[in-house]
Amino acid sequence: MPARVSPLYRRLPPGPHRLTRSEVARHQRLRIHGAMIEAVAEHGYAATSVGLVVGLAGVSRRCFYEQFANKEQCFLATFDLIAGRGLDRVRRAYIAAGGDRDARLAAAFGQFAELAVTRRKAASLVLLEAQTAGTGGLLHVRRLSAACEALLARSFIEPAGARPLPAPLLRAIAGGLREAMSGFVRQPASAGRVDRADPAESLARWTLSFQSPAAERMSDQLPERVVRRLRASATGARGSAYLRARRGDSRSRVLESALRLAALDDYGQLTAARIADAANLSMDAFHELFAGRDECFLAALDMLGAELLSIAAAAGPRSSGWAHAARRAIGELMCFFAEHPVYARTIAREAFGAGPRAARRNLDLSHSVAALLTRGAPERGPNTMLVDGLAGAIWHTVLCQVAAARIQLLPAMSDYLTYVALAPSIGAEAAAEVIREEISS
Repeated sequence: MPARVSPLYRRLPPGPHRLTRSEVARHQRLRIHGAMIEAVAEHGYAATSVGLVVGLAGVSRRCFYEQFANKEQCFLATFDLIAGRGLDRVRRAYIAAGGDRDARLAAAFGQFAELAVTRRKAASLVLLEAQTAGTGGLLHVRRLSAACEALLARSFIEPAGARPLPAPLLRAIAGGLREAMSGFVRQPASAGRVDRADPAESLARWTLSFQSPAAERMSDQLPERVVRRLRASATGARGSAYLRARRGDSRSRVLESALRLAALDDYGQLTAARIADAANLSMDAFHELFAGRDECFLAALDMLGAELLSIAAAAGPRSSGWAHAARRAIGELMCFFAEHPVYARTIAREAFGAGPRAARRNLDLSHSVAALLTRGAPERGPNTMLVDGLAGAIWHTVLCQVAAARIQLLPAMSDYLTYVALAPSIGAEAAAEVIREEISS
């Protein structure tokens, strides 16, 4: 029997009072939202239960279920409340700031840094835990990112005569900002007082590095780029020598089966027996390899990660030509995902729904890939921002293409991702020139 939880909030006084029925319900709902924030901050979304939330909120289960259908609905409503209020404060900071566009962007990012310091648990729910809350959580993450894209689009067209940035580029930038912000929130509060000016300045500088007429013109080359990238992805078997070499191995068959079944169905429905059956293996043979489903999936994620890292490593440090090497490696990665849709779904969706260990491993993988792609880049700013931004841009772009059932178009996104990788280090015009050279070659 679980231990009793002390309520965080004072209950309403019993007996007659002046509050209406709707005011009582609103008071209880806000207590439940607060309890959800505290519970998720302490235990994570997966380990948070309705019992824990009602205990912290000081309400009955009946009261909870009068307000919400289940834990997921309560969590998503809490997400919307936090995200809505946060976006409103960021918008107001942007509008109220004096000066030019750059000053207003700095004020907006400064407001975020303020919220991340003073509302760290709430920020963690939105930026970190929502990705682990199943399909609903990922949908809400995408909606929040879309709202951020709209704010970015508005800021980028403010200079006189500026054209809107291409939508895929805005999406990649928004994904990069989200991951950089997540990194800020992941910093332990015990590390000492955070200098709020530093993250705001880094975020603003990174974001503004993409403003350029060359970036605005990238969509003009889209038809040619789509045809070229789709032809490249149609050659097949790109970057999969490791997987091809081990395809006949029983362990590799099990790992492939785990990824495929997880991508086709909800991870919660996946069992060791289903994986073994799909790999044509007995349960005894399966358990000689893995303790259970979760260990098998983690090993499968590691197998996929090794392949992605080998592709990214092709960028490598170069005394000259790093930008072109990074360009080719990003193109290879996007073609690889287009050729292997199951792998794209794994990093975009399944890894986040397979528990905290898989989610953490997926996050680490995104940063390791980005670190390889930026290795050897000229240092113009903090390397942490380069890696965080690119990791978020790539993983979020894959997520959006998976959600829209357009995985086959990922190769066409590689130029936008290349621009995100290169512009902060070599400048927007030079980054666009690298892309033009690759298209014309």
